[in-house]
Amino acid sequence: MHLKQFFNTMIKIPAFIIGGLLILTGIAGYLFQEPGLSIKITGPLAEDAQLTLSDGNQSHELDLGFASSDAAGEHAYWMIYNLNLNHAKDASQGNYAIENGATDRGYITKSFWYASSKGETMKALTQESDNFQGAGDADSVEIDWANVDQNSSKVRFIYKEFANSPGPITLQSNNWKNIDITPKPKPNEKIEFGTSWTAFIPGILGIILILLTLGADKFPKAHKHFMHAAVLVALICFFVVTKMLLGAYSEMTWLKEEPFMIIQISSLKPTVMLLSSGLLLIFVILCVVSFIEARKNRVAEEAKKAKLKPAKKEHKEKVIPKTDSDEKKSKELIDSKKEDRKDSKKPSGESKTSSSSSSEGKSPNSPAPKDTTDKSTRANEKKDTQIKSDISKDGKSEPSSEKEKAESKSAAPKVKRSNTESTQVEPPPSQKKEEPKEKPSNQRP
Repeated sequence: MHLKQFFNTMIKIPAFIIGGLLILTGIAGYLFQEPGLSIKITGPLAEDAQLTLSDGNQSHELDLGFASSDAAGEHAYWMIYNLNLNHAKDASQGNYAIENGATDRGYITKSFWYASSKGETMKALTQESDNFQGAGDADSVEIDWANVDQNSSKVRFIYKEFANSPGPITLQSNNWKNIDITPKPKPNEKIEFGTSWTAFIPGILGIILILLTLGADKFPKAHKHFMHAAVLVALICFFVVTKMLLGAYSEMTWLKEEPFMIIQISSLKPTVMLLSSGLLLIFVILCVVSFIEARKNRVAEEAKKAKLKPAKKEHKEKVIPKTDSDEKKSKELIDSKKEDRKDSKKPSGESKTSSSSSSEGKSPNSPAPKDTTDKSTRANEKKDTQIKSDISKDGKSEPSSEKEKAESKSAAPKVKRSNTESTQVEPPPSQKKEEPKEKPSNQRP
C-alpha cells in the first residue's frame, strides 16, 4: 500500500473523526454546563459579613458557621458544608420525591445551589464525610482545620435549575473582606454566575489533533514529526483528563452520599471527561498500530527491492582487495594494449620506429624482445658479401642488369607485420629449398 493511501486510511480519516467528536464533546460540555461562580478566600471573613445567593425567584443566605481559627480552609469548610447539608439536600430530595409521584407531602419543585472545593480543603471535606459514615471506626481521622489551606482556599458554587427562574443568578455580600474577586466588588454589589471556558478543553484538544494531522499531510517530509507530536499531545492529555475524571467522579460520589445525599447532582462533568479520555486513548492506539504497520510495510518493500536486484550487482558489491603486484600487472597490460592500438593505426613505415621506441621505453626489468631474424638469412648475407669481394678482386663490376637486381631483391628476406609488437621474418622461397653447396673461392660465379 502506498504511504499516502496508508496515511489516509489508518491515521488521517480517524484523526478527523476523533478530533471532530472531541470538538462536539467540548461544545456540549460548554453549552449544557450549569452556571457557576468561583471565589477565593484568603483569610478570615468579616464578622458582619452576609453572603446571599439569588436567582430572581428565591434567595438563600449562606451560613458562615463558627470558625475556630483564621485559616481560610476552615471558613470555606463551614460555607460549603452548611450550604450542601441545609439547602441542597432538602431541595434535591423534595424534587426527587415529586418526580416519583409524592405530591401529597407538600414538596415544591425548587432550584438550588451546591458547593465544592479543591486541594487540601476538598480532601478535608471528603475525610469529614468518611468520618460521618463510619462514626466510631478506627479509620476515622481527626482533622485540624487550623492547618488546612491557611492562606488560600477555593469555593465553587454551582446552580442547579429545576424551576424556571428569571435570573440573573447572583452572589451578594455587604462586606467582601478577604474574598479575592477580580475586579474587586463594592459592598452590597452583586456578582453574576456564568459558564466556564474550561468546559471546552476537549474541543481545544480536538482542534490541535486535526491541525497536526493536516500539517503531516501538507508537509510529507515532516510527516513523522507531526504524527509523533500528535501522539505525544494525545497521550499527555489522556493522563491529565483521566486524572481530572477521577477527581470529578470522586466529587460527584461525595455529594450524592452521606451526609449530603444530593441525589440530583449533575453528572455532565464526569461524562464529558470520560468521553474525552476514551477518544484520546483510541487515537493513541490507532497511531501506535499505524506506526507498527508502516514499519512492516517499509521492511517488506526493502526486501522486495533486494530480491529484484540482478545477481551481477550483488557480485560487484563483493569486491576482492587487490595487491600491489596485481595493480602493476594490470597497468602494464593496459599500457601495452594502448601501444598496440597506436601501432595498428600508424602506417607501415612508422611501425619499425614505434616498435623500437616502445622497446626502448620499456623498463629495464621487462624482458628483452626476441631476435626475429633467421640464422639462414644471416648466412646468406655473409655469402653475398664474400661473392662481391671476389668479383672486385678479379676486376669485374657488380651485376647491373635488371635481372640481377631482381634476383638480389628476391633474395632479401620478406618481413610481415602483425598487430603484436614482435615481427616475423619470412625467408625467401629460394631459402626454403635445400641450400647449394659452397663453391671454391677461386671459381667465378
